[in-house]
Amino acid sequence: MIQMEREFGGSAEGERDGAVVAFKHPEILATERVCAKRQRCAPLKTPHALSRDAAARKRRAGFTVIELLVVVGLVTALIALLIPMLSKARASSQSVTCLANLRHITLAFNLYAGDNRQQFPLPSDVSKQSWETVLRAYLSAREVYHCPSDGGVFEQYGSSYDWRDTGDPDSTAAGKFLSEIGRSNLVFAFDALPDWHARGRVNAALLDGSASSMPYQDCLRELDSPLGR
Repeated sequence: MIQMEREFGGSAEGERDGAVVAFKHPEILATERVCAKRQRCAPLKTPHALSRDAAARKRRAGFTVIELLVVVGLVTALIALLIPMLSKARASSQSVTCLANLRHITLAFNLYAGDNRQQFPLPSDVSKQSWETVLRAYLSAREVYHCPSDGGVFEQYGSSYDWRDTGDPDSTAAGKFLSEIGRSNLVFAFDALPDWHARGRVNAALLDGSASSMPYQDCLRELDSPLGR
């Protein structure tokens, strides 16, 4: 009791005078003394020690080698997944542009026939003009004759496409009148070569103006079919 009164300056006489004296347990007092002593005796850290602590914290905040390898592996896997998807999207966009070109070309042929007694252009060996030159008045944009997937035909011949100038009187549309053609679903304009958009396939437009991808062999068989069948 005397020890605690001395610690806090209390006394029995003080209590009789109405003063309030707070008493703490001896164990709590001992703990507070130890903490106060440690704080007074703790040595100040030198600049070298502070920089060492900062370096340690920086090392703890960084990546370990294993963590870095895991991140690199995940990024590589994501790239491997994205590249085929991007290539497929690019090929699909190129095919859409190609089909639009074929529809424009078929429309230009129909406009030419409408201005020339419903007759399509003569064969190139007779008119001495390429069909692209004949259609310039109806389709002047150079890029319309260029398929984005063309690997070199356009640069060499000025067009990525061909039309139904087969050389066979029964199947060719060159020089024919619309009245001589008995169906509108015949292949009229198409890619000059297959495999530009998909293996074994070719983009083609029908006389009615629709366009789609089709097997190359089916396109060849259709081009050999008579106009009226």
